[in-house]
Amino acid sequence: MEPIDYLRTITRRWLLILIVGLLGGAAAWGYSATLPEQYQATNSVFVTSDRGETTSELLQTSTFTQNLVQSYAQLATTPTVLGPVITRLRLDTTTQALASRVTAVTPLNTVFINITVTSRSAAEAVMLADAVSRSLATTVETLAPTGPDNLPSISVKTVSPAQLPADPFAPNTELIVLTGALVGLMLGILYALAREVLDTRVSTEKDLDRVSSNPLLGMVGRKRRTDPAGLVMRVMPHSALAEAYRRVRANLEFIDVDSPPRSAVVTSAVTRDGKSTTAINLALAMAERSTRVLLIDADLRRPSIAELCDLEGDVGLTTILLGDVGPEDAIVRWSDGIDVLPSGAVPPNPGQLLGSAAMKTLMKRLLEDYDFIVVDSPPLLPASDALGLSRLTDGAIVVARYKATTRQQLTTTLESLEAVNARILGVVLNQVREHRADVYYGPLTPMIGASTPMTGPINRVTATRAPKAAFDDSGRRDPESARTK
Repeated sequence: MEPIDYLRTITRRWLLILIVGLLGGAAAWGYSATLPEQYQATNSVFVTSDRGETTSELLQTSTFTQNLVQSYAQLATTPTVLGPVITRLRLDTTTQALASRVTAVTPLNTVFINITVTSRSAAEAVMLADAVSRSLATTVETLAPTGPDNLPSISVKTVSPAQLPADPFAPNTELIVLTGALVGLMLGILYALAREVLDTRVSTEKDLDRVSSNPLLGMVGRKRRTDPAGLVMRVMPHSALAEAYRRVRANLEFIDVDSPPRSAVVTSAVTRDGKSTTAINLALAMAERSTRVLLIDADLRRPSIAELCDLEGDVGLTTILLGDVGPEDAIVRWSDGIDVLPSGAVPPNPGQLLGSAAMKTLMKRLLEDYDFIVVDSPPLLPASDALGLSRLTDGAIVVARYKATTRQQLTTTLESLEAVNARILGVVLNQVREHRADVYYGPLTPMIGASTPMTGPINRVTATRAPKAAFDDSGRRDPESARTK
């Protein structure tokens, strides 16, 4: 991923990141609510010595006191000082536990000792701070050397008694919530980036470029609820979805301007990628440019063309390959310019039928009668039928489903086609999430008196077999006779 891709990922998943951040802040607030309130009280004492009469003696005494004040600060948390405090106040605790709540610090180059005590009660914090300072003063005077008059040379005096705190100093709810929210945001960003990096599903043209250099023929949006069969070229011929299929048709025409493909097999990596609806809509798009288009359902494992087109599929491709009927008896006229060859009965050996010499002969004959042939085949990973069909046509169109087909699946599909020297016409990315900016032209309202395109499936009565008179004596399709009929 490039740096701009990371930024796009963050902006695209901003709602997820925000939700994770809010959850982190809420969790931190809940954690802070479980913490008990803590109060602090501070007592300041002054360490001094009144020994010395001359200036030199006073200076030496001051230096001596500064050297000892750090030791006296450490003395404040020892059992020697805290033991009498526990006894005097009758506390139910130990000197180690009390020492963890007492801190004594000495500001730099001073003889002050600030004694701070933490407690769940404000009054108890004040009482403990004053008691520790008094006990420290007694201990220092006991340990300090005595002078000529048998008096201690060091004295500790309280200069700032502890004050009753108005508010607890802990927990700092604002800081905890802010920290939790920031941690949540970071986790959300990491999750979004990790999901983008680890997500191998195909969703953009850049994902296709990582897989292969084959061209992207088009990106087709999601089908509408009003069109459950997905035949947008008939139901919504002026929609953005229909224009996407026309774009696929145009890109096919420009693959090789001197010798454009006249037949294509439509396949996919796995099921539910939309290959059958793509095949039907591609045939409908081709019919806008040509009057002789044939759609063949060569998915002999799970055929669906007959059902989607609302046709009888008992007689079809398998019937022809078995020699029971000829093409003129199995091909059905479905719409203006489009004939459909259903799959027929599902055989026990579909791979052998599609790879037979009869299938090769049939394709050669049909290519002489039609301007363009679209062949719907099974998915390539579960079955290899599309490999042989790709050699009988001018190439293969691979359909990938947006955010469903993985790059590995698509790579394996394309490599399988390349292994048999099949021509890959391109990739169609199906079921793409449309953006409002992409849908520029909406459905057109027909003018009064103008003919309205057919928006529903053709009835089974109107879908008829291609007339036998449309074929000449040699079995080839006669265009003039077909148009007359």
